[in-house]
Amino acid sequence: MSGGIAYVMGEKAKFEKKCNTTMVDLLSVEDPEDLAFLHATIAEFVSATGSEVGQAVLDTWPVSATGFVKVFPHEYQRALQELKDEAEAANSFSVTVNGDCITSPNLDIRNAYAIDNTPAVPGMRHVVLPAEALEPDSDEDSDDEEKSPKQPPKMPLMPKMPVKIIAPPPVKIVEVNGQNGHTNGHTNGVKDIEDSINDVGMKKKKRENLLDKTRGFVKYKRETKLYRDPEERQHDWEEIFDFKNVRRGLKTQAARCMDCGVPFCHSTSHGCPLGNIIPKFNDLVFHNDWKEALNQLTQTNNFPEFTGRVCPAPCEGACVLGINEPPVTIKNIECTIIDNAFDNGWIKATAPRNRTGKKVAIV
Repeated sequence: MSGGIAYVMGEKAKFEKKCNTTMVDLLSVEDPEDLAFLHATIAEFVSATGSEVGQAVLDTWPVSATGFVKVFPHEYQRALQELKDEAEAANSFSVTVNGDCITSPNLDIRNAYAIDNTPAVPGMRHVVLPAEALEPDSDEDSDDEEKSPKQPPKMPLMPKMPVKIIAPPPVKIVEVNGQNGHTNGHTNGVKDIEDSINDVGMKKKKRENLLDKTRGFVKYKRETKLYRDPEERQHDWEEIFDFKNVRRGLKTQAARCMDCGVPFCHSTSHGCPLGNIIPKFNDLVFHNDWKEALNQLTQTNNFPEFTGRVCPAPCEGACVLGINEPPVTIKNIECTIIDNAFDNGWIKATAPRNRTGKKVAIV
């Protein structure tokens, strides 16, 4: 049961065996309200579905009503009784007069008095309710007359004070090197102290603070321009990749690495076959720690200058960001780390102590 009343058609003896009678009462449908409700429900069902069984019940009504069982849950009975008690308590009001308890059918005790304010109960004095105490005692005003609302008192206005307008001081024009200058336009060669100092480090720091590493994968897009213009590169033997343009926004691309909890990019089975620690050197590039980024890269990769150019980049295919967005440009970051190391002279040839005498041919 869901808490309501159910009407079941069938033999009561058989139905009682299938019910938990500790929670519900099985009653006969005898109450006039129950009969009217059940008849109206069956009639509505027959008109909507054309049920032959329902029509047979209506044809033999009210004899067929004896074949129904009313299932009445105990909890629902208790809830209905509580609502009934609350309604009776709300519509009744009792007072004690000379030791006798008198119950009124209405909460408003003022209905117990006549128009001339004579108590309807003998021996009971007039009781002034809080609402009556607020009403004015006046016999001159009639209830039928319309009373004009009183205007609220006007607040006194503050007196207007005279306003004195002070003219600004005149601006003095000063000649600098034979030219007329203005004191507020910097045309006289004089700068503010904030503009006179060219703090490159501070400007760079402000520019770096503008990048958001935490939400970079949401704010920034992948750099798609990888190749140089064909008309330009066909006249030389330089790189076909536009590394100049890529390196300009490399820190922004490194900010797209979201430092995910399970980075599949450096997994040897799904991402980089060498197991490069990709999230680590991406974060180091973002913080401009290129030397440490090189150390992290060369721990697992002996030839990043080759893989950064010709590797098919399975790490980008395994990038978690690539599930719903273009992946991080891991290959470009890797190539830039090693190229930057060559530019700064960090790559030194380490010749072996003992030569094997063998040679290797690379085709």
